[in-house]
Amino acid sequence: MAAARPVEGSARAAPARPGAPQAGQPAGNARQRLLAAGLNLFADKGFRATSVRELARAAGVNVAAISYHFGDKAALYREIFSASMREQLPGSAMPLEAIGFREAIAAFYRGFLEPLKAGPQAAAMARLHYREYFEPTGVWQEVLEREVRPQFEGLLRLLQRELGLARADRDLQRLALAIVAMAVHPFSCRDEVQALAPAVIDSPRNIDLLAQRLAAYACAIVADERLRRGAST
Repeated sequence: MAAARPVEGSARAAPARPGAPQAGQPAGNARQRLLAAGLNLFADKGFRATSVRELARAAGVNVAAISYHFGDKAALYREIFSASMREQLPGSAMPLEAIGFREAIAAFYRGFLEPLKAGPQAAAMARLHYREYFEPTGVWQEVLEREVRPQFEGLLRLLQRELGLARADRDLQRLALAIVAMAVHPFSCRDEVQALAPAVIDSPRNIDLLAQRLAAYACAIVADERLRRGAST
């Protein structure tokens, strides 16, 4: 007797693993693909307008991969935004106060501008930050306290030591903000920089040169602040 043939449709395929790529999609680390796809989608559309299905489709994974790797869409967004800030904040592991001022400032700008070499990824990071400013989700405040404030306070201590001040006053805060603003501008106004002076950030070599120049400008600002304080005493 011939073996009984299974009834069509009676056998079920084993469910796909959450991180398994969909048909026609490249293999790779599902978590990293979700982070990359999320950066671009959140930057272009914002958190609220991006659906979990869009994220999964762009990453080439099934929807369950988002909860498997991150918990939910909000946690994925939080991880992407936090990672983008960590990329842009230099010297988190470097005790800037323990080295010379010029060396510390040079390291600050080198580290800050390094993500510009990532090209499209840096542009997506800048768009994501703009989105968070104008369509806040609450993540920025978390990142500000956890990632940004320690960096800013470290810069204040560095300047306080360099100028021989007993405390960080408002003028020192103004000085620190000016130094940070020079580093932030190529990110926050990337499109304008590319339109007005594209050669300034068009290659790793020119980005490194920009970091050198900004460090020199920062030293000049600090020198002027030292003279101003001396004249006012």
